[in-house]
Amino acid sequence: MESKETVMLQEHKVKVLHSTPTSVGEKMHTRIIAVGALTVLWAMAATATRLPRQAVDTSNISPDDLICLIAGDCNSGPQTQPTPTSSCTCVKWWQCNDNLITAGNEDGTVTMVDLRVNGACPDDVNDICCENFDPNKSPPTPEKQVTMCGQRNELGVGANFQGFNDSQAQFGEFPWMAAVLTRGVSGTGGIPVYVCGASLIHPQVVLTAAHNVQDKQTNDIVVRLGEWDFKNPSEPILHQEIGVSQILLHPNYDSRNINYDVALLILERAAEMGATVQTVCLPPPRQTFDGMICVSSGWGKNAFGTAIPQILKAIELPVVNHGMCESALRSSPRLGLRFSLHRSFMCAGGKPGEDVCTGDGGSPLVCPVPGNPSTYVQVGVVSWGLECGQAGIPGVYASVSEALPWISRVTQDVGGVNRRRGR
Repeated sequence: MESKETVMLQEHKVKVLHSTPTSVGEKMHTRIIAVGALTVLWAMAATATRLPRQAVDTSNISPDDLICLIAGDCNSGPQTQPTPTSSCTCVKWWQCNDNLITAGNEDGTVTMVDLRVNGACPDDVNDICCENFDPNKSPPTPEKQVTMCGQRNELGVGANFQGFNDSQAQFGEFPWMAAVLTRGVSGTGGIPVYVCGASLIHPQVVLTAAHNVQDKQTNDIVVRLGEWDFKNPSEPILHQEIGVSQILLHPNYDSRNINYDVALLILERAAEMGATVQTVCLPPPRQTFDGMICVSSGWGKNAFGTAIPQILKAIELPVVNHGMCESALRSSPRLGLRFSLHRSFMCAGGKPGEDVCTGDGGSPLVCPVPGNPSTYVQVGVVSWGLECGQAGIPGVYASVSEALPWISRVTQDVGGVNRRRGR
């Protein structure tokens, strides 16, 4: 039996002090968005060491809300899905032989699971109501092995869940996602606490936000790779948790104003690559992505005051020119006309209701490569913001391009991997 200990969610609110004084001589405070994101790692080697599966506490989400999120029909009226009966049993989707459920996509590599029809089992998104099933059937083995960085699995891995309506990502869609967790802290009974999101940029290097880990020691944290649904332990491909041997803050990181808000976590061992775990590519020096529609993934809230979601989410955001972003931020009375956006930051978003939020700090912002849209490069690390989804106010990210020389030196020292080529 797998462990079902609970991972506790911890909100981080970090104060940023801007050097520009206000009209009354006070330093400005902005609210930092701490981010949580996770990478899915494929564990293939028989000798791999895995820690027990652990889930995130959902006690702050009502059963009705959780059911509607899983079924994908929140705010759409009464439930219409069938309920389990004597002829319909809740089983894992890969154990179900019903034709309606097991129909695959065109090349047969992904099973389509329509939660609007089959989502009658509220405890686990992988459970569906099935009449003809084989309880001994194993999860499918992914056929395609990806060796290049930045390859997004838009249909998911193994199954494509239809019916999500709250920006949930597919299982394995962003194989570079990672989560930073504590090993357990006093007062939690040794249960891990979620710290922030991160991304895998090298088999042994994870990129995150410096403000999330500046006060951590290596023996305090682990990196989880291969997560998707915090609540349930039944993903068909197990996650890995790997200890951290070094925490490296950017040499120009300033904790007072969080300029150069990037950090690298050196893992104790290399992650195992596979269908649901790969690195993300890094951009060429000085390349700009202004105006492009990019994607940020993580476990952040939809808005202040809402619950942390359990299933990985993704949102498309336009990259905003640095000068335009600075002007937009100056329009806020919290910053004022004298505010200056440091060159180590970039921006994305500004559409009402569409933004990263609390719980997203450290998560990646990735963009498709111009001329090669199937490959993604990481251009930003979620750093801070004034509001969640406020119209005209973009979110602020640490610029990967600005930190690229340092990141390249560190990854070369670790293993000489060229992250722009993915080898």
